Amino acid sequence: MKLRFILASLSFSLLLGVADSRAADSAVGLAPTKSAAPESFQIRNQKFGDLLRPEDADSAPGTRLVLYPAQPWKCLTWKFLPAGDAVFQLQNHFNSKTFAADAKAGQPQPAVTQVVFAKEAGERPKWQFTKLSDGTYRITDPQSGKALTAVKAEASSTVTIVIAPWRDAGEQKWELLKTDPAKLSM
Repeated sequence: MKLRFILASLSFSLLLGVADSRAADSAVGLAPTKSAAPESFQIRNQKFGDLLRPEDADSAPGTRLVLYPAQPWKCLTWKFLPAGDAVFQLQNHFNSKTFAADAKAGQPQPAVTQVVFAKEAGERPKWQFTKLSDGTYRITDPQSGKALTAVKAEASSTVTIVIAPWRDAGEQKWELLKTDPAKLSM
């Protein structure tokens, strides 16, 4: 009888351990979840330490993406909607827009600008998230293979966002800060 109790206790502990490890994987980053609501994150650049948002929290399509100091604001927070293996469509909590590289720019490092979040999932921009050994992420445009990159112009204090070939640099590495949308203002 004692042996059965010990085996049952051991089995139960093992099941709890598996559940705990899955919960830990989900909390660490982008592990798929079965919840109906998409997870929300603020996206912080490793080099500059600031968060991704539309410039001046503007809702107009074509608005550049920039970095801004951390605040508990909706304009600094993004819903992650799964669109494949480590591929996501992002939607801003403040203005419900998303972002994409400016295809019209024709430059080697096109600016990343705000675009309308299309009703049809197939028409929305997608971003590939690759977890790096230091815990940060490389965020790439699957179409071009170029990485989301923070760039600071010499004559400006504003840090803008472009896509550029991967160089394994701090301006191309991003941290994801899981955020509860119910605790956001503005």
